Amino acid sequence: MQSYNRKVGAVIIMHPNHNNYGTSLQGFATIKILEKLGYSFKIIRYSKKRVLKEIIATFPGLIRSGALKILMTQLLKRLDKKIHKEYASNVAIRTQVVNAFKAKYFDSISDYYTRYVDLQKGAYNYDVIFVGSDQVWGPLSLYSRFYNLLFVDKSIPTFSYASSFGVSKVFPWQIKETKKYLDKIDLIGVREKNGKEIVDSISKNKAQVVADPTMLLSLKEWTEYAAESNAVIKEPYILSYVLGSRKDVRDEIMKLGVATGLKILSFRHLDWYEPQDVNFGDIPVFNADPLDFIKLLSNAEYICTDSFHGTIFSIIFHKKFLTFYRQLPNKTTSTHSRIDSLLELFNLKNRLSLNFDAYQQIIQEIDYEDVDDKLIKFRDNSIEFMKNGLKIKSNANSTNK
Repeated sequence: MQSYNRKVGAVIIMHPNHNNYGTSLQGFATIKILEKLGYSFKIIRYSKKRVLKEIIATFPGLIRSGALKILMTQLLKRLDKKIHKEYASNVAIRTQVVNAFKAKYFDSISDYYTRYVDLQKGAYNYDVIFVGSDQVWGPLSLYSRFYNLLFVDKSIPTFSYASSFGVSKVFPWQIKETKKYLDKIDLIGVREKNGKEIVDSISKNKAQVVADPTMLLSLKEWTEYAAESNAVIKEPYILSYVLGSRKDVRDEIMKLGVATGLKILSFRHLDWYEPQDVNFGDIPVFNADPLDFIKLLSNAEYICTDSFHGTIFSIIFHKKFLTFYRQLPNKTTSTHSRIDSLLELFNLKNRLSLNFDAYQQIIQEIDYEDVDDKLIKFRDNSIEFMKNGLKIKSNANSTNK
């Protein structure tokens, strides 16, 4: 092998240019746990520049796998910003503060690549490369050959940590290529039970379910990080963190506000312009970065969310909360399995709102002593998995600082 200046580890975490708090915070948690374990590392960031030949080759697969829907969503976002000036202004504020957060915590420890050949060569600079959490193995990611680590030579150790497919099953036309990259990865950690089932059924390798990176940090640690935020609401409130489009969910949260006498703090238009959000809630928030989000959540009386990470932080901060399905329960293309897996793990399926008796459900006490026992065990096992992944050996000598 050629001689290179090697770094101990490299991590690929999903933090594209959008305002999702969960994505930013799982990336933040990943780098904090690596620092805590004493490893030096870099984040690999790849902005792929496709040539015409490659576009033609991957076009059919991209279309079959949902690219057209994504493209339409992006076009609608642009159109909505032109039509709804207040929405555009408010989203620009959120984008600015979230990007500032990413610049502060990610940019200085990132290695950037734009050409695939450079990405392949750059991989030799690291002792081990792993792909992190979030929906990094979604149907469209297959064609970038990035999040699936296909750019990494087999001589370099690889693993995944809490990676997610984002779907309940792999498309039939993607099974062969999915098996190819799963077989190549040395150690596989997935975020949900459904992800383990996919890996175990397709690959020669077996997967282990591990904690989302946000759960690797304790309540005390998250409280300390949130202390950096100046976000304060002086009156008691219900925090609503709803990304989906369901009007019935918002109606039920509004009823909960009436029943409790509390105002509703709402994060409006999180993924796109959502007409249901225009007048939803009493205290709209746009200028919150990810740590502001944590601070506001930690101080809320109740939490209502359809978010995986919203649910995680409700659990970490010992909140009385309700989790709603983002889509109707009978929708076959939903990503509900990650919510089901999380709540089942902590024996909290009773926090899933299906019958819309929100007030009586949310005021019920939660046995957080039992939840914490489960969380500590899950965290310890997951950190041990992370350590094992970081210690995978290759022809180079990695050192634990």
